[in-house]
Amino acid sequence: MARIDDATKAEIADGLRQQARGLIKGGATGKTVAVLASEYLKTVTVANGIRLETPAELDRICKVPRALIRSEQHLKKVYRHTKDRTASDDDRPRVKRVITGMQPMDCVVMDVHHVNVLLKRENGTTGTPKLLGFMDIATRRVWCELVFLETKGGVRNADVIEAFVAMAQHSAFGLPKTLYCDNGKEYLFADFLDDAMQLLVPIVGELGKSRVIRAPPYNASAKPIEAWFGHLEQQFLKTCPGYIGDDRMNPKRPSPGKLPAPFNGDFIAFKRVFKGLLRAYEVMPQSGALKGLSPRQSFEAHVRQGWSATVIDSDRLNTVFTKPETRKVRQHGISVGGRRWSCDELDVWFHDTITVHIPQYHGYNALRLTKPDGSFLGIAHPEEEFAFFDPRGARRSAERNTRRNKALREADRSTPDVDVGAELVTLAQHAPEVVPNLPRGTLTVTQELEHQRDLGPEHGDPCSESEDERDRREIAAARDVFVRTIGRT
Repeated sequence: MARIDDATKAEIADGLRQQARGLIKGGATGKTVAVLASEYLKTVTVANGIRLETPAELDRICKVPRALIRSEQHLKKVYRHTKDRTASDDDRPRVKRVITGMQPMDCVVMDVHHVNVLLKRENGTTGTPKLLGFMDIATRRVWCELVFLETKGGVRNADVIEAFVAMAQHSAFGLPKTLYCDNGKEYLFADFLDDAMQLLVPIVGELGKSRVIRAPPYNASAKPIEAWFGHLEQQFLKTCPGYIGDDRMNPKRPSPGKLPAPFNGDFIAFKRVFKGLLRAYEVMPQSGALKGLSPRQSFEAHVRQGWSATVIDSDRLNTVFTKPETRKVRQHGISVGGRRWSCDELDVWFHDTITVHIPQYHGYNALRLTKPDGSFLGIAHPEEEFAFFDPRGARRSAERNTRRNKALREADRSTPDVDVGAELVTLAQHAPEVVPNLPRGTLTVTQELEHQRDLGPEHGDPCSESEDERDRREIAAARDVFVRTIGRT
């Protein structure tokens, strides 16, 4: 039997350890690692010329020690990080964050959650509502809006915008200084909101600093609202009829083999119940950041110290979620989305272009118009169409023309009369005379060339004929040609 030197033994031992490490990193269980690592050791042993009397003897000497496998079990976390990033995130390093010194609405975290309560739709099918939540970090209060889709689909940007606008109008919430949200497509509107929080509402925060923070992937713990969703489900929503739990494939059952009945009421009724549960949450004391206070008590303490909300009207905030585009003004109207738009202000607008703010995430029947300097001009609406003989069309046309002509007369009266022709003549009179240089030389023409230049046309001057005489002459010449042609035939 061949003998293995110490260097080869060390090489085999290192290879075995690396094989075990690779198996663990690849997701193999402890038993699987033991079997596959043993097979690896058998192959290497035989390859180095070791021959044993029986296979059982080879199995015995190639058995991998459990201690070796246990020493590399930490590599299971590499597998988890590769295959299950969310689970790996639960074990990431953390820093402790406190809310000391924070005011209400300094930072608001927003997210969407699928409520685990079964509701019945009008068409008889069932589904679960979607919860749009905005958590105020300083007080742990949450502004909530519910959306129940009649068909399959997800939450739209328009839904989130409506919820945000409602919060921004409420005197107990208002406009946040900083908004923390995901990178999902339903949060694309937040980029427009960042501009609004810096430009339209400069009172909020420091001008020029971004107000929107995008959450990095697999960082759920950075958003306290996600933990709040779980708390809301386990402590409050599970008391609702129709609660099915988080596992949609295996929902909560009142008895084996029996699915839970939907909520005993329509969506409006469920919203009333949800509102009551949310109020109950607000008055519950919390440990941790709130130090035994309830969210409502924390908010009231800030109000007593002088805090007040910065609110904004919905019309102004809705103009945020638009994209400015330049449009040509033709016949005092513009074209947007295949429709003609106009307003009283456009009837008296005599520039060639106007800036139109086109909504990006919801339908619209009104468009905000601004002047080149950014100031407000008016709100345009689709132009009304009239039947051919409808007298209202004539009245509308006359009204618009009256407004336009009045504006033209006012522009005429406000502008001085200038005689452009007289101004040009004056300009010419004040211009200095042209003083030419002396000519370089004088060209002369010989007498012979002068004689040739004076020769008249050979057949007289045709210009001296009248038009009738020329016509009669041409007709006579054509007749002579015709007669000569006939005579030859």
